[in-house]
Amino acid sequence: MSAKHALLGLLLDRSAYPYQLASRLQERLGPAWDVNSGQLYQTVKAMEKEGLIERVHDASAERDDRHVFSITEAGVSEFERFFEQSPEPVRLYRRPLLVKITFAGPEHLEQALAKIDAYEAECATRLSQIARLREEVPADGPLLRADHLLLRLNLSADVFQLEGELRWARHAREMLSWLSSRGAVWPSGRGRGDAEHESERDAARRDLFGRMAGSEPSGPSGTRPARGGDRRRGDGDSQGSGGPRRAGK
Repeated sequence: MSAKHALLGLLLDRSAYPYQLASRLQERLGPAWDVNSGQLYQTVKAMEKEGLIERVHDASAERDDRHVFSITEAGVSEFERFFEQSPEPVRLYRRPLLVKITFAGPEHLEQALAKIDAYEAECATRLSQIARLREEVPADGPLLRADHLLLRLNLSADVFQLEGELRWARHAREMLSWLSSRGAVWPSGRGRGDAEHESERDAARRDLFGRMAGSEPSGPSGTRPARGGDRRRGDGDSQGSGGPRRAGK
């Protein structure tokens, strides 16, 4: 979602200078809504061009960033339209780190593990910061403040997201550590010669199938299941060219 509707929501409360809007975004929604000044002024100009906001006359304001902006009727209607929309579908997060470790190949497993460690450390640091910010927001007092309660709610969303990322990072390290300690068939030669790659892949397959055969479950009688071309004759088996016996014959 763009910052446009968040800015409209702020201006529904009261008019403001652009630089006030930037600080109020974080005060009301949390650090995830930190926007740089260039992005903010671009958005404000676009909203003014669309007729969603307007400048409040101020004879002392000589610079564009010193003008006070207020929401227009069109801006109110746009925010109401936005509010009435159905919730956006849940989208899965595309992790750049996951792309790196997926295609790193066997020769870069150690580096991939190091990247996961760094990501986990960053998640832990960020989680500690956001959790501390949430605890600093007053939760009670003589009067219940809606803006404080809603800010804690927004910060909780960030906390839960970071906790999930931290769990994923730990799981990723466990999986890569297990992969590096086991023989595995990789989907690509990673630039090696075709003959060499085919030889290594065949050897890995033979080893894998050999281990599978060694752990193959036994049949009901305690023997291994019969394989095609190695069936023994017995009651109920085909006899000569007459085909299988029929019941009662």
